[in-house]
Amino acid sequence: MERIKLEASERQETGKGAMRRLRALGQMPAVVYGSESTPTNLQLVERTLDHAVAHGVNRLIDLTVGSQKPRLVLVKDLQRDPLTQKLVHADFFQVDTKQKIHVSIPVHYLGRPKGVIVGGVFETLLREVAAECLPLEIPDAFELDVSDLDIGDALHVSDITVPDGVDLLTALTETAVHVVAPRVVEEPTEDEEDVAADGEAPAAEGEAPAAETKEGASE
Repeated sequence: MERIKLEASERQETGKGAMRRLRALGQMPAVVYGSESTPTNLQLVERTLDHAVAHGVNRLIDLTVGSQKPRLVLVKDLQRDPLTQKLVHADFFQVDTKQKIHVSIPVHYLGRPKGVIVGGVFETLLREVAAECLPLEIPDAFELDVSDLDIGDALHVSDITVPDGVDLLTALTETAVHVVAPRVVEEPTEDEEDVAADGEAPAAEGEAPAAETKEGASE
């Protein structure tokens, strides 16, 4: 997996006012932490991180903070503005290349199911799976060929080909995708059409029609 270089500096100011001033300058707040390190508040150029994570957040990053030795980190969490989608905060987790970590790996589906060609509906139930591996062995994605799926067929997590050194944590029995028959919309019967037109249900066979109201009865 490609490693990315990213530069940041320590952030001294905190609070909403300081964060607004920071973002107005094209910077964004962040924090880096690890299992054996004290969290450090950071600031960095928002567009540099946005570019770094454009192809997925599982890419290893060589994060340089000032003149310190680069730290090998993964993006643990990203927050975006709900309106502009600009990054507003990031959490980096410092990793040890010799210790396995938990990550979420995207699943990419290849091909067009033959069941869809004859009218079936393709439904994706799983877009990523949980896995455990060493940081240097994180796959970019898992791929599943769905071309042979007919109506009623499904693929499960157990159908994913996993490279050596990677352990799946998502249940192997969980359905990833399936092809189902198209839903049939029943045509209304003549009686149901009459109800829709007149607003009154017709009397059942052998049943007297509803009595007229006093106002509608003839004298």
